[in-house]
Amino acid sequence: MDLTLRPLGTDDIPLLAAHLAAVEAVDATGEHYSEEDLVEEFANPDIEVGKDIVGAFDPSTGSGGTREDLVGYFAVYPRSTDDVFQKVHLEGSVNPVRRGQGIGTCLVEAMLARADEVHTEKHPDRPARYSLSGLAANSAQAELLAGFGMVPERWSFVMRTRLDEVPAAPDLPDGLSLVTWTPELDSAMHEAHNAAFVDHPHFTPWTDVMWKQWVTDSRNFRPALSLLVVEDTAPDRVVAYVQSNEFDAYFAATGRREAYVAKVGTRREHRGRGIAGALLAHSLALYQQAGFDEASLDVDSENPTGALGIYERAGFEVESRWANYALVREPVLG
Repeated sequence: MDLTLRPLGTDDIPLLAAHLAAVEAVDATGEHYSEEDLVEEFANPDIEVGKDIVGAFDPSTGSGGTREDLVGYFAVYPRSTDDVFQKVHLEGSVNPVRRGQGIGTCLVEAMLARADEVHTEKHPDRPARYSLSGLAANSAQAELLAGFGMVPERWSFVMRTRLDEVPAAPDLPDGLSLVTWTPELDSAMHEAHNAAFVDHPHFTPWTDVMWKQWVTDSRNFRPALSLLVVEDTAPDRVVAYVQSNEFDAYFAATGRREAYVAKVGTRREHRGRGIAGALLAHSLALYQQAGFDEASLDVDSENPTGALGIYERAGFEVESRWANYALVREPVLG
């Protein structure tokens, strides 16, 4: 197929938003993006605009490969290392009406080539791990990725609960207090998040840059709906947390307000005390009081803390199952 690949810029955001909406309408991913959300994506300091978000255009349709001819895209998101791997997250999709024409093969080939460039540029002395998430039921995607050596390494679930009836939240253990996020506690929540997930497989600590980009300064972050558990004797030490987001694109697409539990965690030394369940219950009550219709979250199937059971007891039910495909590259430098 005669495709033209070119980097997407901010002028292409309306076109990309329309493409993503068309994909969601067919695949039912539950992922909705507004143009404002994509502005944040393009402002990500970890990517190189002009290289890391690329569109595929078919010059045989429309007016010679203009923006109206977008048939697919891919994005490459470098992550910080975990002292072992250079990690790169990948994503991409093909317009549903153009599938089965070889466009996906072209995109994956170019996407991995760009990921290899990132590997060489950033940490050529270390192996690289490329990852991409997709609906587990998407057999065509699985077959395409397998042809390039990307195979499922683990699974995750999207879970959802309605907020029509929310049970009363239990008290926290003695010596702990519930507070709402404040700017003064932001770095403490960041530190608690990295500490809480240090024993999780494939976790890479969040850098200050990433935290600022996707939490503190994100347009979707809802500080008033983000709750922290702190020690009474050390009120600047965060023991557990629920960091909440709201995506206006979800409301625009569904007519329902969704509170998204973006991050939830408990320090290892405080697990097994019922803190996470109590914190989630308080969060759900807060969402209900704020007028939300439902809440959702993602959980890794390999989560070692029994999080899936905690969420089920809080009223969440599995909505969809996702596969995480991975490919490991050897170091470029021997």
